[in-house]
Amino acid sequence: MSLTKTSILTLGLAGLFFSLFSPSASAQVADGWELKTEKNGVKVYYRKNSGVYELKLVTSIKVPLSGIVSLFDEVAKYPKWGYKVAEARLLKRVSPTEMYYYSRIDFPWPMSDRDVVLHTKLEQNPHNNTVTSTSVAVSGWVPEVKDVVRLKKANTKWTLIPGAGGWLYIEYYLNSDPGGNIPDWAINMALDMGP
Repeated sequence: MSLTKTSILTLGLAGLFFSLFSPSASAQVADGWELKTEKNGVKVYYRKNSGVYELKLVTSIKVPLSGIVSLFDEVAKYPKWGYKVAEARLLKRVSPTEMYYYSRIDFPWPMSDRDVVLHTKLEQNPHNNTVTSTSVAVSGWVPEVKDVVRLKKANTKWTLIPGAGGWLYIEYYLNSDPGGNIPDWAINMALDMGP
């Protein structure tokens, strides 16, 4: 698969909603990761790092790598499939493998929605075709919106590893501070429904 056309793999914005959650996991894994839940072949892990929780989703699906890259390339369509993504728009495409985009995440009432501007870079390993996409929150691209909390810290990484028979191993990592107090019920809902 060539990534020289207009293909950018970006973060699944649903992960931004998952950035903090209660420490009630039942299993411990390497490097402090704890298994929070497993459903429909998706494992959700978390760990606490310097007062902020990190999230990792792991799954395997049988789908062409190019299909996933194409899906994530269409920023304006994120609200159609991204969990709680209310708005998404491309701000600047630097190259076929680099862009800046804006997104607003619909948080349940009475919490304020969150928004973020992300700088995303895509790379593909030429030896094994593994695709990685890293995104970092940036400031200064769009004015802050009244009654919406701007995420100032968000770091994500998608890793897509092609396997035999058309299978992809997918790992998503998030380290983010959503700002404000997030009640346990909202966190648990995101962990149960979002992935």
